[in-house]
Amino acid sequence: MTAVIFAVLAGAIFLLVGKEKEPPKDSETKIQDKIYVAVEGDAKIAVIGAKNKTLIDDIDLSLEKNGVRTLFMPHNVQVAPDNKTVWVTANVMNMGSNAGMNGAMNMNIGDEIVVINPLTDKIIKIIETEAGSHLSHVVLTPDSDYAIAVAQVKGAVYKINAMTFEIEKEIQIEKGSEPHGIRISPDGKTAYIAALLGKKLAILDIKNMSLSYLPLKGAAVQSAVTPDGKYALASLFDAKSLAVYEIASKKLSYVDLPDAEGPMQIYPAPDSRYVYLADQGYYFNRYVGDSVYKIDLKDMRIAQVVKSGYGPHGVVVSKDGKTVYVTNLLSNNLSVIDADTGKVSAKIKIGLMPNGVSLYYADDATSSPSNDSKD
Repeated sequence: MTAVIFAVLAGAIFLLVGKEKEPPKDSETKIQDKIYVAVEGDAKIAVIGAKNKTLIDDIDLSLEKNGVRTLFMPHNVQVAPDNKTVWVTANVMNMGSNAGMNGAMNMNIGDEIVVINPLTDKIIKIIETEAGSHLSHVVLTPDSDYAIAVAQVKGAVYKINAMTFEIEKEIQIEKGSEPHGIRISPDGKTAYIAALLGKKLAILDIKNMSLSYLPLKGAAVQSAVTPDGKYALASLFDAKSLAVYEIASKKLSYVDLPDAEGPMQIYPAPDSRYVYLADQGYYFNRYVGDSVYKIDLKDMRIAQVVKSGYGPHGVVVSKDGKTVYVTNLLSNNLSVIDADTGKVSAKIKIGLMPNGVSLYYADDATSSPSNDSKD
């Protein structure tokens, strides 16, 4: 298992990149509820109108320096809880020893955390990290004051001031653990980090930036915390199960998914009873999955299985709990699922190998940064 297994695969896949995005018709994006998707294979963030379910913009993550264009693969995208910014982890695209016309290998350029203004969908800040660190996920505290990001290869956890965009603290996770997914508790005090190779849930005290560890029975890809703060969860790719950790009692249990191919991202419903799990498979000679599991945390069982697409990866649930959005890595689209019926109501084509997905609510954003310069 290598450090970059949950990013886009190297080699021939990258050669498919190069489709030029059409420039937006207007300088500003209409204020509306939106879906942001990290389209890793196309080095862009796709912006979709939630109401009309149509692609309204592509945010280009390439960067040109000294005549050389470098592409950045966005793996994770996260709208801040206050809906004023959108955060992206973006890693330098490695196309091999030679630079192609659509990208370049430049090991002197660091991987980036990109901050976007959702009112205009323009990049307002780039926070550069060490080259080759491989940033996986970024989340924000409930008050949107801090972003916490993890670098899988470097094994680092960053605490970033969301107002100044400065990295205030960097710590190392247990060596060889390879942190990947991360979520924060509703009270904003604790972050739960899925340690992939460490087969652990790393528990981060955000104030003190100190870590403790909970051993798990498999490789943890993504974590989650139920909105009521009762459970911390982790998807286990190789063990084909969902780890359920009752925070108060410190009791650990599992919901096994014997028919799964390889669980990826997870997201709890607002009622805290159900969690949705995307079963991607695909890596390590696994068959490609096509299902999204709705898991009942009260009864600790599978409540429903929805056929989403080819290689379901990212998942998010609307704040009213009525809609589930799932990126299908190998179908190159986004499925829109009715939570009540378990039916796919729409599939939106968005680009090559979509990964993370996050929701923006226009009514919840009272103001937004005005600086639209790309640093």
